[in-house]
Amino acid sequence: MSDSLFRFHDLFAQLGLPNTPEAIASFLEQHRPLPNDVLLADAPFWSESQAEFIREKRLQDSPEWIQIIDQLSEALRQTSGVVNLSTPCRVLALSGSLRHTSYNTALAQAAQTLAPQGMAIEVATLHGIPLYDGDLESKEGIPAAVLALKEKILNADALLLVTPEYNNGVPGVFKNSIDWLSRTDSKAIFSGRITGLIGASMGGFGTVSSQAAWLPTLKMLGVSLYSGGSLLVSRAQNSFDEQGKLQDENIQKMLTTYLQGFQTFVHASHMARTQEKAN
Repeated sequence: MSDSLFRFHDLFAQLGLPNTPEAIASFLEQHRPLPNDVLLADAPFWSESQAEFIREKRLQDSPEWIQIIDQLSEALRQTSGVVNLSTPCRVLALSGSLRHTSYNTALAQAAQTLAPQGMAIEVATLHGIPLYDGDLESKEGIPAAVLALKEKILNADALLLVTPEYNNGVPGVFKNSIDWLSRTDSKAIFSGRITGLIGASMGGFGTVSSQAAWLPTLKMLGVSLYSGGSLLVSRAQNSFDEQGKLQDENIQKMLTTYLQGFQTFVHASHMARTQEKAN
């Protein structure tokens, strides 16, 4: 992540604001550009206590705080080299269920419909991928369905895993597909891959156990996991109609919020990587 996003971590915490890199990037994007004739403490988006904190730190002549406050003031006045949420963002939403009327495939399709401006979501499933068999791999190589899915992932800016929950854990068919993909070129597919994780279940706790069970695998694969939001759809049978359309307005709002945060994370990550290469 870029230096500026880390730089403001402590200041945002003191101001009572979310201070993850993606939250800071979103804040800067939302409030830029601050007019040059407006002092930072007088910006209209601060609460009274936040503005007073900024004024007090400057009056106290605290060098470490003055420096970071001045850097934030400068960052808010920038009009170029910022996170641009209008830049196209391609996301592959991968459903972890084979069932034709899968709630998770329906959730992926809902994400496709509710994607914010500038984000294009393609929905993919695991159909055609066989159980991993080392003998099969030795004799016939990587199955065509696995190679096709690999290309879809490589052509996307980010991967959104849409996971069911089976017996409080990861669905075998989903883990099997990830295992197959890791046999092709694990580093190219997963290392640093911007990844989101959501899911739907008929149970009362959503997919909390499944999503937690995914974490060790995703850590080992080296993905860049979005942690600025979560979505665990419980009682999914009550949220979708017979045609698989998401009809629960509350879940729609939660999914929209998740996707907006994910989009900001994707763009902030790309901006940071671009700056790292430039340096």
